[in-house]
Amino acid sequence: MTYKTKKNTGRKLETVLLFATFAVFVLLFLIFCEGGIWQKQEQVQPLSGGWYYIEDGVRKDITLPAELPAQKGESLILYNENPGEDNAEMTVITTGAQYDLVIRLDGKILYQYKEALFARNTQMKSKLDCIAPLGNDTKGRVLTLSYHTPQRGKYKIDQVYIGTGRAVALYQLKKEIIPLGAAVVMIVLCAVALCIFLYLRNRKMSGGRFRDVALFLGMCSIWLVTDSSMAQSYSSSPDALCLVSFYMFMLFAVPMIHFQQKMGNMSRYKILDIGIQAFYCNALVQGILVLLGIAQFTNMLFVTHILLFTWVLILAVLLIREYRQEKRKELLFLLIAYVIVGASGLSALLLYWLFEIPYYGAIFELGILAFLVLLIADVVMEMADNIRYRMETQAYERLVREDGLTGFETRTGFEKALEEMVVHTGEYQDILLIYIHIDHLRFTNKEFGRGLGDELVAASARCIENVFREKGTCYRIGDDEFAVLVRDPEKPEWFWLEQLKKEAGNSEKSGRCRVSLSAGSSCLRKPDGSYKTIGDWKYEADQKLYENKKKEEKSVY
Repeated sequence: MTYKTKKNTGRKLETVLLFATFAVFVLLFLIFCEGGIWQKQEQVQPLSGGWYYIEDGVRKDITLPAELPAQKGESLILYNENPGEDNAEMTVITTGAQYDLVIRLDGKILYQYKEALFARNTQMKSKLDCIAPLGNDTKGRVLTLSYHTPQRGKYKIDQVYIGTGRAVALYQLKKEIIPLGAAVVMIVLCAVALCIFLYLRNRKMSGGRFRDVALFLGMCSIWLVTDSSMAQSYSSSPDALCLVSFYMFMLFAVPMIHFQQKMGNMSRYKILDIGIQAFYCNALVQGILVLLGIAQFTNMLFVTHILLFTWVLILAVLLIREYRQEKRKELLFLLIAYVIVGASGLSALLLYWLFEIPYYGAIFELGILAFLVLLIADVVMEMADNIRYRMETQAYERLVREDGLTGFETRTGFEKALEEMVVHTGEYQDILLIYIHIDHLRFTNKEFGRGLGDELVAASARCIENVFREKGTCYRIGDDEFAVLVRDPEKPEWFWLEQLKKEAGNSEKSGRCRVSLSAGSSCLRKPDGSYKTIGDWKYEADQKLYENKKKEEKSVY
């Protein structure tokens, strides 16, 4: 497979990934609406008092939150006899899914954590909110929380809150403010980056890095939303959210590697292609193993963590190498960004694997945000440089292609137009080529000076422009020579030559230069419907110009 083929394949995969990312946005919105996140209720308060448990037949009162030792791994049941009539229609929220929590009211199960199709590990369970609506009859009833499977010989019981459904939702929103806030920021930046990419693409400017940034932002925001407890609590398909979350996490490094490939000469590092293939293979193999029932995503999570950390190091090393060779500002920005995201990722991994802290993700999320700020700043600065360079290039090209005296394009533009016509000939019914010559320009320059000669050129150009402004494209291909291309001419050849003759005659009345023009024309299509070669077409128009110059009437012929 050639490099060009690999590059095109990478672009196609990235485009598919981009469309899949935005499709997930729509699905998430529909899932949340179906799950009923918007409940018409109000208020919240901690239910910390009135709790007790039975140990060896003795009642022991506790105040939440609390940490209790597990007696030989036995279950723990907490009782609360004070739900009260005032708490009817209220909702209880707490954590404890890692202990397979069951919430009951007088023996009736209100909430029970059950392992779903998507198996979660301890850290994922500890982030989940356990929500139990109490119903409309709470007077004289006993609320119980049953904890099982202690962790490290103890139960860490978090605070229990009670309130209306809306208050519970707001409480969850406050808990998830960092990831969800980061997700909102990323979604906005994703839309901005995508708009810039489409604008640059429309202007035929290089904007691939903005597409990479948009894809990375979109995938990160989906990962943050689907990984949040709030999303999984109110979703009608929490297993689907977990699956999406894992795949976003496994693949969001792909657009970043594509991004780095587009920097300077980084595309020469073939190891970057290997990195992209490694992340795709990791996602594919893990999916197959889960489908076959051999392993669970949570059991293979360390593979993705190691892969991510390894490639952050590799990308940083390559950037250091490039920066030593060429000390460019954008390389330094990106290097600092990788150092930040690498440090935050390593800290999050230590909290995740060694200490099993459920909020490890906040550190990594803040690191990603800092990474994105530097990344976008780098891309914006590069875009500004590219726009300035392009404007300078266009100005230079305009000077080369545009005649300063007449405003017409020069011979360079004329030849380029002919080349394009060879490719797009079939798009036109016919094309008329007219060569025009200014009579006596050399004599005018010699006898009256170049100042008057320039006036004659300018006056001739205005005559030509007045005739062909709407239907043709005018070029100055020499000192005293012009060419006009009329695509799909609606009038015969003689009509244009007569119009030119008439316009030249009118110029004598308004200026001090007597404009005298000779012209010759040729149609690209032959009478039999076939096309002439470009060489024959130009030769025929030139010959007719030469023949017409010999005629006595010098205003046109």
